Amino acid sequence: MSEICRIKIAEDGCAYLSGELTFESTPHLYHQAEAIIRENESVRSIDLAGIASVDSAGLALLLEWQAIRAANGQNLRFSNAPASLVSLAQLCEAAELLSMTGRTQD
Repeated sequence: MSEICRIKIAEDGCAYLSGELTFESTPHLYHQAEAIIRENESVRSIDLAGIASVDSAGLALLLEWQAIRAANGQNLRFSNAPASLVSLAQLCEAAELLSMTGRTQD
C-alpha cells in the first residue's frame, strides 16, 4: 500500500504535499483538501517537493484543482514537481494546463 499523500498549509498561504500522489492516495487527499482548494483563496501555490511518486490519478487531481480555481478567475501554481509528473503531464498534453515548475534536481 502506498503512503497516504497529505496536504499542509503554511502561514504564507503555500500548501505542501507529501507522500505518494497515486491512485490509492488521491481519494483521501481529494476529500482532505476539497475545502482548502474550493474556499481558501489565500492558498495560491502548492509545493510538490515532498511527492515521492505520482501517477495519472495524481495528475488528474492537480488538473481538477487548477480547474476549480480557474472557474473562479484564479490561478493555482505548482512548484517543485517531480520529473515523473512533468513527463506525464507532457505525455498527456496537459503541461500547458498546469502552472507548474519542476524540481531543479530529482
